Amino acid sequence: MNIDIQKTLSQIETKLSLKELQSAYSLTTKLRSQLIGILHEQKHTELWTKIVRSDVSGESVTLTINEPLPLTKELTASMQDYWLELIHAAIESASARQKLPYFDKAFVLIEITTPKYSNNSQLWDTSNRAINLIINNLKGIFFEDDNFEHLAFGVVGKWGELGQTIIHIMPYERLENMAKI
Repeated sequence: MNIDIQKTLSQIETKLSLKELQSAYSLTTKLRSQLIGILHEQKHTELWTKIVRSDVSGESVTLTINEPLPLTKELTASMQDYWLELIHAAIESASARQKLPYFDKAFVLIEITTPKYSNNSQLWDTSNRAINLIINNLKGIFFEDDNFEHLAFGVVGKWGELGQTIIHIMPYERLENMAKI
């Protein structure tokens, strides 16, 4: 992997005026992706246990990843590998506690917390998040397929101090009861 972290950092240093903050954010995102690539290549998987946690409660599973789900356009190969490892580490953590439920039809609610002071109009558009990365890695484990007969999902965005992605997996009937579908 050809990564020049010093070059990226020096580019950020030159972008500190108010007008250049968006550019600095973009370069920071690039740096984050490069650092994730390095960690992935060096097999620092012990970090995953500090980043993920899970909870299985009755027929529901909650997977928490202490990272905001990236934008689709940020999804480099190393970022995708990193997120696959995080998702599967959270699933493994849940299955170590008890048998995971399997649903004929599941409802998946994805909560994405974005750090405060991010530029919402430029950075937070629900349809631009890498939602399929989550959905595709839950199918076959919690439900048969991601077609409408086996899955319904929703995405909620909110502001917070730190970025985080929480994935709630539950029986579809719970959504039907809430929404009277």
